[in-house]
Amino acid sequence: MLSNPNSTSLTNDVMRAIIAPLMQVTELHSQHTHYAGHARDICRGLSRDDFDLIVAVGGDGTVNEVINGLLGESLQQRRAPQELPAIAVIPTGSANVFARALGFPNDPVAAANMVAELIAENQYRRLPLGRVENHWFCVNTGFGIDAEVIDRMELLRKKKLKATPGAYLLVAVGAWLRMRRHKPTISFTAHSDGKTHTSQQLPVVMVSNTNPWTYAGPLPVILNPGANVAAGLSLYALRDIDGPGGAAALAHALGVGRRRWQLLRIDLREIRVDDIDSLVLTASEPLKWQVDGEACGEAKKLDVQSYHDVIDVISPKSNTNL
Repeated sequence: MLSNPNSTSLTNDVMRAIIAPLMQVTELHSQHTHYAGHARDICRGLSRDDFDLIVAVGGDGTVNEVINGLLGESLQQRRAPQELPAIAVIPTGSANVFARALGFPNDPVAAANMVAELIAENQYRRLPLGRVENHWFCVNTGFGIDAEVIDRMELLRKKKLKATPGAYLLVAVGAWLRMRRHKPTISFTAHSDGKTHTSQQLPVVMVSNTNPWTYAGPLPVILNPGANVAAGLSLYALRDIDGPGGAAALAHALGVGRRRWQLLRIDLREIRVDDIDSLVLTASEPLKWQVDGEACGEAKKLDVQSYHDVIDVISPKSNTNL
């Protein structure tokens, strides 16, 4: 069990309540992470001969580190899923998109009890993952506004401020206003079901491996209602961000109810592509980009691929979101 002591909702009491049900069903070795990338370093090179299961206690960033440590950077040298430890997730981060998309409650103690039951029943699913510029991702990757928001949220965390949904909203609105003054121009070429989809000069492009794309507090933000994660990645883009319709499109992406914006026809601004095998994102100038909620610097081009049946994850088999 790898736990991030700096994650949003992890306290000593919560940790004790998490450990208790897990120790009823498995022999448990527990270790805290001490720096960014530590979970990746711990998991690098591990096989199922070492551990049957890695329990990631943290947010989406902790899960991402575990996955990247297990799979490594080389496609040629990565192990088959049956040779790798399976993964279980107990959510103690801020958004916890991956755990919630798997069907777990956002409460870490309730999730731990559910994980323990599934371990005892040996319930897992072999899931797809995305890969961008040698980084594996389980939730999403972004080029532009979402990466801007994440970068600024990391600055707030360094100032010891909590990453609350309200803080995300304020930072997102600020990023939106700045983007209207200096609009990014993003293009994509996506391959899906033997077809090629292209579009140019877009201000917003988002790529997801989960459905929903994220959560606004308790509410799922579903940008691609027809997404079938087992069939590939999903892309959501906006053609423009001007006027009331642009503000409404942002509100929808942040989880504010869609019905109230129908008169503004935000659907005319939207682009959706599902079941993507591979895509290329390009920008006219370097833009910030992110993977699973972690800032990755700046780039002008991102190559993104979907890979099927990559990792075994403890999950209810009846869940169809992921």
